[in-house]
Amino acid sequence: MHNSQGGSSASPDNLGGATGGSIVLLRGNVTTRAEVHKLCLQCHASNGSQADDTHPPQNVKAPKVWSTATWTDDDPFNLIGAGGNFSPELDASWNVTTPKALGYGHSLGETNVTPPGGDTQISEFTCTNCHDPHGTSDLNDTNINLFRNLKVNPTGAGANSGVKFYTGTTEYYRHKSYVGGVNGTYFGGNELDSAGQVIWPVYRGTLTGDPVTDSVNSNSYGTGNDTSGTTDGTVPATMSRWCAQCHDNWHEEISPSNQDRTENLDSRRHAVNSMMPRAASAGCAGTCHISLLDRVNYNDALIQAGKGIPVTASKFYSANSYYLPTDTTGASFNGMDDLTGGDNHKVFCLSCHFAHAGPYLDGLRWNYLNSVSTGSQDVNSVPSNKGCQLCHNR
Repeated sequence: MHNSQGGSSASPDNLGGATGGSIVLLRGNVTTRAEVHKLCLQCHASNGSQADDTHPPQNVKAPKVWSTATWTDDDPFNLIGAGGNFSPELDASWNVTTPKALGYGHSLGETNVTPPGGDTQISEFTCTNCHDPHGTSDLNDTNINLFRNLKVNPTGAGANSGVKFYTGTTEYYRHKSYVGGVNGTYFGGNELDSAGQVIWPVYRGTLTGDPVTDSVNSNSYGTGNDTSGTTDGTVPATMSRWCAQCHDNWHEEISPSNQDRTENLDSRRHAVNSMMPRAASAGCAGTCHISLLDRVNYNDALIQAGKGIPVTASKFYSANSYYLPTDTTGASFNGMDDLTGGDNHKVFCLSCHFAHAGPYLDGLRWNYLNSVSTGSQDVNSVPSNKGCQLCHNR
């Protein structure tokens, strides 16, 4: 922009930017839009030049989405973070290291790639495809969601683009985030991964297994219906519907053939718009039908260890935890058993996948290629107490 005087390029020393200049005046060695993440990671990576700078108003360090930390599915989620870690996808220079769509998560820097389950090729993929770096303070912003600064229309999204989260000023469980959330809480700068880097966690502190008391330490994902909702957010869409802007053919509301809505529940993909009742149908006490859930493995001990799977928040708690509760009595249990509420606890994309990337293929929270222990089914490569069998123990 400022290099036009006399038709010659200005010196990079005078500009304070990258050699040869940089697109849209960015102060970083960013030569294409696919490399914009290399500017973001100056603060949000453990090896970034501003990794240890503190930022007002809370004087905290930027949470890290690239770190040298390592973890396994035996670690609690507060050592991993809700978004995971791009390090299995990106090398120390922040270049993608794995093949397109066959890696450990979102492949920043890739070009001309069609998302798995998508209908449109994305020409350049980076952080700002999904997030708006400037953010918003307005619940009713038509371009940016307050939650995570996620764009209403992600760059490169396909035919089903356009998702606005809840815009009301009450029911904060629909859009509560400990990172500049609408409840006024700024969460960052004090949760560390296994390498000592600040991360965005799924929870903080010690969990007891009580959803009500644990909620103050939890990070909620808004619930609603999984249709497109409305652009003003009065009919909110869920996080899964937001993901489905790019992965649309994997969403049951967009591709109804993914699930045969008969009593046989002939699902061809995992449902993300189905509530998670302990019983099989509304009013069932758990004895008249076979439950879709088996809580042998998914129990209070697992929750207290910080390994409860994330779910979208339920309207049945005044404040909401991130995990599927296990209680069997009282209003919270009745809420889980109520199929008419429309926005009870639901599994969603991030129940099984990290938002950014993780140590296992396809961004999964568990290693589905592990060998089984002695005495287990030799045809099943998933441990009997992890992954699918946390909820569907067979």
